[in-house]
Amino acid sequence: MKLPLLSLAAMSLTLGALAPDLQAAGFDCAKASTQVEKTVCATPTLSAKDEEMTRRYQALKHLQVFRLLQGHWLKNTRNTCPDTDCLESVYRAQVKMLTSLPIPPEPAPDALRPLAPGEAYLVYDPDDWQNFTLATFNSTLPQGDQQIVDAQVIAGVLHVVLFVGRYQQGKPVYVGTLYEYADDQPGLHPIAQDIAFAGWANPGANDQGPRYAGIVDGQFYYREQLAGQLQQSMVYRLGSRSAPASTQQVFQVGSNTFMHARARVEQDLNRDSSQLSLNYDRANAGSHSENITEQKQPDAGWAIVNPTWSTTRPVLYFDNQGPRACIWRVDMRGKELSKIVTDHDAMSARPVDIHGREAVVYLQGNQLKLAINPDD
Repeated sequence: MKLPLLSLAAMSLTLGALAPDLQAAGFDCAKASTQVEKTVCATPTLSAKDEEMTRRYQALKHLQVFRLLQGHWLKNTRNTCPDTDCLESVYRAQVKMLTSLPIPPEPAPDALRPLAPGEAYLVYDPDDWQNFTLATFNSTLPQGDQQIVDAQVIAGVLHVVLFVGRYQQGKPVYVGTLYEYADDQPGLHPIAQDIAFAGWANPGANDQGPRYAGIVDGQFYYREQLAGQLQQSMVYRLGSRSAPASTQQVFQVGSNTFMHARARVEQDLNRDSSQLSLNYDRANAGSHSENITEQKQPDAGWAIVNPTWSTTRPVLYFDNQGPRACIWRVDMRGKELSKIVTDHDAMSARPVDIHGREAVVYLQGNQLKLAINPDD
């Protein structure tokens, strides 16, 4: 009798098995060789859970994110279980991870209120988000000369546009290469090489200002600096791997600090990035605002960069370049401040929803990475 089982032995799961060609496979229980495999084959409830998990994974395995999630789960979670109870628990969790979740409903306008006087955000350092490397690019540039321009999930597929180049001092442009990462295609595709990219108003600032490049309806629009003061608007169809074309459509939106904002960032971060406060539209208990990070503490370790709002949740993310460097998450509803990426040089976080789960893509050195909330 054959029962579908994702087996470490059958998949030869090593570090290399976490690469994009990771495949699920049925497992012949007559060939079960590890204790985990034998336990699953001998336990009807586990066999049923494995069958359900395999069915869900098969529908998602064309996407690298889920190949990475599944490989990590097999090696570091399932195959470390000491007993049946543990296996039952981790299988339930993985079936949930592979199940699409609805996006949480938008909170009512009066549901988001500032902290009461004397209260403070709860701080979690670190949180338990899983993170994975999606792609690696060749770069010896200083940190900050690589930026994620935009990221969206389109028809279930994660698309990320990033720029790798060198900032031109005194000019609002970088010179380098635009890349696309598409989760259903391997590697990074160069959209345009050796261009003067004008992506936002204030390159290198804590709040980069209005953005001149972004994704609309599956198309990526951007501006390229030409001679003198001239700029050309360009468009690239995501996933096509075709050459970008000139267009008369011009992309321009507010900064990440204002786009999708549920409350206004109170101070100018380009002048003072040592604290983060939010100002609400309506008063509550005599106060419109709340402070998220410590005030007037020079050793608190905050140097806040590029705050970015989620498009679907009352959540704000930011890079921190001080002693607490990494990526942080501000939950307005739960009044929680949590470190979701612990890598010291992580930067350029952009929020996305993966199969309904909260996630961020970000850069670390010369790697494009993803962190996903396992408990969404």
